[in-house]
Amino acid sequence: MQEIETVLFDLGGVLVDWDPRHLYRKIFTDTAEMEYFLSEVCHPHWNFLHDKAALEFETSIPEQQHRHPKYHDQIAAWRDRWPEMMAGSIMGTERLLEELKGKNTVRLYALTNWSHQTWPHAQEKFAFLKNFEGILVSGQEKLAKPDPRIFELTASRFGLDPKTTLFIDDSEKNIQQAREMGFATHWFRDPIRLRKDLMERGVL
Repeated sequence: MQEIETVLFDLGGVLVDWDPRHLYRKIFTDTAEMEYFLSEVCHPHWNFLHDKAALEFETSIPEQQHRHPKYHDQIAAWRDRWPEMMAGSIMGTERLLEELKGKNTVRLYALTNWSHQTWPHAQEKFAFLKNFEGILVSGQEKLAKPDPRIFELTASRFGLDPKTTLFIDDSEKNIQQAREMGFATHWFRDPIRLRKDLMERGVL
């Protein structure tokens, strides 16, 4: 097993408990209607287009409101109440990050699919972000995982060697792409399994 010199974290789903349901459970009384809204109106691909700056709220919100007038206010809430989609940090992973920072034996970076328009909310909320030497945000680069170019950009900007970099992400597609590019990978499911992997690799 190759020695790990750098740990590259995803944020949403790994360190940040982000889920639009945290907000929309407050708005919808009918769970089935909420799930319809999140799959057909403000759906994952629509969100992904914001993550890579292909859409901006100034135009995307009015366009969706025009397409789905029944959900005018609920669509507006995606922008106006976006911070309520973040329930907080995933504590077990945050503790692992703090431990890695304390040991100071590996470099720590993050690579996240995140809209540049909502990224300031995360910066304001999560003090643990200071533990990273650098963070590459998809919306600022107009590239998003699993596009191989964003992995190439990350490696180039931060001087990472994929063979000695452990990439942690909760998306199988992102993990597969990183693995194809030579990164060591951990498909994140929970902090317990991540801790075990880090220990087996000699990182913790």
